[in-house]
This record gives sequence, C-alpha cells and structure tokens, in this order.
Amino acid sequence: MFYERTNRILKTAASFCMLLILFSLLPCVAWAAENKEPQRQVILINCDYLSSEDLNKPEFAHLHSFFGDGSIALLNTNTAGARNRQNAAATISAGRVASGTTVEPLVFGPRETIRGEDPLVVFQARTGMTADSGNLIVLDLPSIQWANNDGQNKAEPGALGDALHKKGLKTAAIGNADLPGNMLYQRSAALIAMDRRGIIDSGNVSEEVLRYDPRDPLSYRTDNKKLKKVYSQLQPEVDFMVIDLGDLVRLEQKRQDLSTEVYLQEREKILHDYDDFIGFLMDKTDMSHSLILITTTTPTVQANTDNRLFGLIGVQGEGMQEGLLATPTTRKPGIITLTDIAPSIGAFLNIPADQLYIGRPWHVVPAVNNLDMMQTIENRTVFTSFLRPPLVKGYVLLHLVALASVLFFLVFDPKKVIYLAPLLLGLIAVPLTWLLVSIAPITNLWLFLFLCLVIDVALVLLSIWLARDRVIDPLIFLCLATVAALLLDTVTGGFLQRYSVLSYDPMAGARFYGIGNEYMGVLLGAAITGVSLLIQRLKRSPIVQYMLVSILFLSVLVVLGAPQWGSNFGGFTATFLAFGYTFLRLFQIRLRPRDVLVGLAVVGVLCGGVFALDFMRPPELRSHFGQFAFAVQTSGLSAFTDVVARKLAMNYKLIRYTIWTRVLLSSLLALGILFYRPVGIFRRLLTKNPAIAAGLSGGVLGAFTALVFNDSGIVAAATAIIFPAATLFYLVLREQATSL
Repeated sequence: MFYERTNRILKTAASFCMLLILFSLLPCVAWAAENKEPQRQVILINCDYLSSEDLNKPEFAHLHSFFGDGSIALLNTNTAGARNRQNAAATISAGRVASGTTVEPLVFGPRETIRGEDPLVVFQARTGMTADSGNLIVLDLPSIQWANNDGQNKAEPGALGDALHKKGLKTAAIGNADLPGNMLYQRSAALIAMDRRGIIDSGNVSEEVLRYDPRDPLSYRTDNKKLKKVYSQLQPEVDFMVIDLGDLVRLEQKRQDLSTEVYLQEREKILHDYDDFIGFLMDKTDMSHSLILITTTTPTVQANTDNRLFGLIGVQGEGMQEGLLATPTTRKPGIITLTDIAPSIGAFLNIPADQLYIGRPWHVVPAVNNLDMMQTIENRTVFTSFLRPPLVKGYVLLHLVALASVLFFLVFDPKKVIYLAPLLLGLIAVPLTWLLVSIAPITNLWLFLFLCLVIDVALVLLSIWLARDRVIDPLIFLCLATVAALLLDTVTGGFLQRYSVLSYDPMAGARFYGIGNEYMGVLLGAAITGVSLLIQRLKRSPIVQYMLVSILFLSVLVVLGAPQWGSNFGGFTATFLAFGYTFLRLFQIRLRPRDVLVGLAVVGVLCGGVFALDFMRPPELRSHFGQFAFAVQTSGLSAFTDVVARKLAMNYKLIRYTIWTRVLLSSLLALGILFYRPVGIFRRLLTKNPAIAAGLSGGVLGAFTALVFNDSGIVAAATAIIFPAATLFYLVLREQATSL
C-alpha cells in the first residue's frame, strides 16, 4: 500500500514537472515562430526595349515612381557575342559574359508540344536528364553549352539557378515574347532562371498567357489578367521568378509592318499595360522582404544605330532607396553590368557566389533626382562615344600631316619650317585639351569643338607666355601639365577621363575605371619627355634633378599601379621598365649584368606585390587583376593561359585594324628619316642635349614595352610615341631656324 501511494505521488509529480516544462517552452516556441525571418524573394521583370525617356512620362505613374523612388542604373549590355536577348539572358544566368543560341531558345512547360512531340521526352533524349512534369525545360541547352565552350571564356549559363537550387530555393519563369502566327518562339528571359541542367522548377511561358485578336496590330499580346493569375498562384511557392512582359519585343518585330502613327499608338498602349502590371506587382508583393527588379537588357535596332547601347535596371525592396546602383565592377555610380545581376540576387538571398562569376554585388549610392542624373550620364557617355572615332581619326591624320610637313620643309624650304612650331605644340596639347574639356557637361557638337579649339590655343599661348627659354620651356609646361592633370584626375575618381574622347568607353565595357591604355601611353610619354627636358633645363643642379625625377617617376608608378587608382598592371610594368632605363641614362649610371638581373627581379617582386596587395583585399574591393589572381588560385594554370591567349588575340586584332598602328609606324619612320635628313642636324641636337637624347630613347623603349605588356598594347604604344616624336620634331625645326 505504501509503495502504491508513493508510486502515484511520484507519477503525479513527474506529470506536473512535464507540464511545467511544456508550458515554459511554449512562449519560447511562439517567440521563435514570431521572430523567424521570412524567406526573401526576388522578382525580375524583363521589359526589353523600354527606354529612359519612357520613365519620365507622368502618365506612367507606377513606372516613374518605381525608377524615381528606387535604386537605378544604366546597364552595360556587353555579352560574349552580339547584343541580343538570348545572349543577354545567358550572360545574366552565367554571372559572366556568355552566348546563347543563334536564335531565341526553345523553352517549354507543361501542356505544350513541339512539332507534335512531348518536350520532356525530347529534352531527355537530347540531354540524358529527366525533368519533373511541372518543370520548364530548355531544349537548346546543349547548343548553349557548345556556344560557351570556346576554351577562353568558359561561361556556364545556369550558374545562378544552380546556386539557388543548392540552397533549396525554387525558381519560376512566366510570360514570353512569342509571335505564334509566325511560329516564332521568343522566350530568352526564362534562361535567367534555369540551372545548369536547363531546368526551371515551375512557371508558364506558353501561349496560355497570351490573347489573340485578329484586329490587333500585334495579333498576339500578353494577357495581363492571366499573367496576374499565374503570378498569384506561383508567388507563394517560389523564391526567384522571372517575368517577361514581351509586348515591346513583339512590337519591334512588327515595326516594319506598321505606320509610324500606329507604331507610336501601340507603344503607348503597351507602356500603359506595363505600368498597370508593375502597380499590381508592387501591391501584391511584401516589399519588406523582397526585391523587384525591372530590366531592359537589349538595345533596339534604332538604339544600336544611334550607338545608344545601354540597357536599364531599377530595383525596389528591402535595403533599396532613391539613388544610383554601383558595383566594384564599374566603380561608377549609375552604371553596372549584366554580370552584376546574378551576384547581387545571390547576395540578397544569402547564397554563396558561384566561383565563375565575374560580376559583383551592387550597393546603393543615395542621390536625389536619380532619373535626371542617370539620363545625364547616358547622354554624355553616348555623346562622347559618338565623337570618339572621328576626333581620334582626325587627330591621327593631323599628326601624320604635321610630321610629313615638317620633314618636307626641313628638306626643301627650311626658312618656312618655323611656322609649323605652334602646330606641333598644339598637337602635344590635344590630350590635355580633351581631358579639360570634360569639365563642362556639353552635348552640343559645335560648342564642344569650339571649346576644344579655345582650350588648345589657350594652352599653347600660356606655355609660350610662361616660358623663359622659348625653345624648351613650352614643351616642359605642356608635358608636365598633362602628367599632373592625369594624376590628379585619377586619384580623385577619374571624372574627367570618364567623358574624354581619348579614354575608355563604358558602353563597350572593355574598361570602366582607372587609366585606360590611351591615357596610360600619354602619361608614359609625357612623363619621360617632360622629365628629360626638365633635366636638360636644370643641368647645373644635380641634387634637384635627382629629387624631381625620383618624385615624379614614383608618383606616376604609384598612381598607375595602385588598384584603387590607375589599376593598369600592364601599364605599370611597361612604365617601370621605361622609367628605370630613362633614369639610368639621364644620370649615366652603368650597370653590370648582375645588376640587370637584380633589377629585373625587383620588377618581378614589385609586380607580384601589386597582385598580392589587390588579391588580399576583400572580394568586393578587388580590381580586375585581383580577380585574375583569384581565378588562378581557384582554377589553376588554365585561368592564366586563357587570359594570355585572349590578350594576344586582342593585340593581334588591334594591330591589324586600329588606326593607332599608323601613328606608331609613321612616327618611327619619321624619326628614322630625320636621322638622315637634313644631314647632321639630328645628331648635333642630341649631342648638345644628352638628357633629351636619353628621353627620346626612353620614350621609344616605353612604346615598345607598352606594346608588349598591355592587352591593347598598340594603342598605348602609339600614344606613348606622340610626345617624344612631336617634341623632337619641334626641337629640330627650332635648331634649324637658329642655324639659318
């Protein structure tokens, strides 16, 4: 009896303790449930052929507020091939420049057939993979893989989808730009959501989301009611969804069949439909834990003709605010690339970046009136790109004519050659002129040309007015002023180079920051020429000479090689060798073979140090050669050989086709002729001025090293030779004039 009672008491106590523990845990469970962070979601709406002008129209209130109140940027649309929808989608999907199929890919989902066959069966036959019945599949996956298996780029479309699937996240794609009446499938946008197997978890890209009307100029267009219904069904189940609204693409396909009036009317209708859908999306999406992206990834045929190659991107949602998007890829607020989209989506969804990505996650630079700022950036960039070919060709032609004219008059009419002296000074001042004119936000052709002429003449007159020695001082002023302006602009963000016709083009996308090869050559040639002239001028002050040369050369090298400033590794290497040789020649320092080997070892250590310094920085701060070092670490020697092969191919192409080849060859030819005619004047000038002779040989060596070490070496070599060549011709004609 006693044991039974004790047993009942113990059971009661145990039950009471269990209930006490359970009730004490319930608030914790509830608290955990309440505080569990909701799953984030990304919605990407593809609106190809939307233009920046459309965003400022007040009748499209949702579009205007989405971009005006959100984070926006111009989109560099560079791919591994042509600028078209399929290549753009493949590039976003791969996180690096990629190619799609030659025509838009075949993407199919449930309840569809292709030439009477089940797409899932065809997909399995082509790829050897089995998809679930609710999946979307990309039938052209093998063709896409072959298109990117060129041995150099090694892009893998589907990398973004793979990263999402590895994290257990779901993908979807809805909408299309099909023209069923023409049997034309246009479903490229769906590639963005596929994984490397060519599979998308769910969606609807079929004709079911279209409506047909024989009286409609487009015949088929997106049925917004059906698209909204499909979105509402899928939205709770997926983490990343791509929506292709498609109608602007259909309109562009039909443009040749429509009158201008009908085309403009239909475009207005389509934009109203887009505006309505975006308003619906903003209303139905929890923006506190989501991102909505609106992109236009492909320029229209007319935009291509007008050389307006930028796309657009706008983002709203968690962490976004009114401002401009920026990434370490471009270091330019208001400009990002297609390759930055996948890493940015991954970063928002807390997914590790794929090792093949070359893009970087974006951040927001707050800015008021961001739409106006973005359009200003676009207009100025397009204007500069429009001016670049004719102005550069004109400058090259003028350079060739000037050298030929000096040679002609030196031989046949020496008394008149002195009248060409201001022309040579003007040619030397042109790179600085094109830098300084970028201060003014001009997009008027004639005003720009007039201002260039005024600045160039003013620089020449100022150099003459400040000169005590009328022969050397104008050259010293122009050379060192060019060096100082380039260094100052580079360390302060490169604003002037951004809009200079002698700099890189962010629409082409070969370079976005630092010192481009054109100005790198200018910096090298101007620094060596200016220093050698200055040493000749200060020949009685050896200590001052050492200090000035050391400070100037070191300043150029630091700015040129620093990843956060010049970020030009090839230019740094070429300039280091040219500066070292010039320094030894200027101060008549002789080296033994062992010293040369030690010097080359020092060059190697310094170059390796630049790589190491950039590589050790956080990934989001690395420059392109820090990224290259990371690629070598992760992919081995193949990454190195791929880059070398690509750069050699680029150099070969440029040597064959660029106009800068003529500058380099003609300058070297003119210097060779000058060595023999007029007889003795060249030798006499260099004998009297050993520092100038050292500068000439250093400049020629610098052009050669720039050719060898830069990926667009012929460009840097040609701009590097301009300063020593024009300077020497100026000094020769001055020497000839004094000897008459």
